[in-house]
Amino acid sequence: MRTHGNLALKDEYCFGRRSAIKNTVGIKPYRNLNRSFLSTYEKGISAERIVAKKLENEGYEILGQRIRTGYGEIDILAKKGTDVVAIEVKQRKTLSEAKSCISCRQQKRILNALVFISGQRNKPFENYRIDVVCLDAVGRFEHIENAFSVEALVAC
Repeated sequence: MRTHGNLALKDEYCFGRRSAIKNTVGIKPYRNLNRSFLSTYEKGISAERIVAKKLENEGYEILGQRIRTGYGEIDILAKKGTDVVAIEVKQRKTLSEAKSCISCRQQKRILNALVFISGQRNKPFENYRIDVVCLDAVGRFEHIENAFSVEALVAC
């Protein structure tokens, strides 16, 4: 286990100085994410923390949060069984807005970051997938497993 700032990551997900994981200590998750006194950045951090706790309750092992590579950023990297899951968290006023705001360019960035991480891991018996968790302002969740695949991204 290695610490980066005040965040702890498993050693296999630390890629040296280039992985600039932001220090998010001091930002607490809020129930109502639509509060006007929070900045957009704070709302995003809060949403990611809420989702991470929800995923832990569902049996996922959180491997890292806000993982930046030279190819893109992964909000949450988790493991469930033999699956390593890159999870993109989207929070908007409604669930339908959250679902529709992931662009093709952003999907490619997430995929490239996941490919980079899988290349670093050298674990051939693991499956990799990309999930999206959408939140609305009231706190409702929608977890979309295997939200987009490699074939769909190549077509973009």
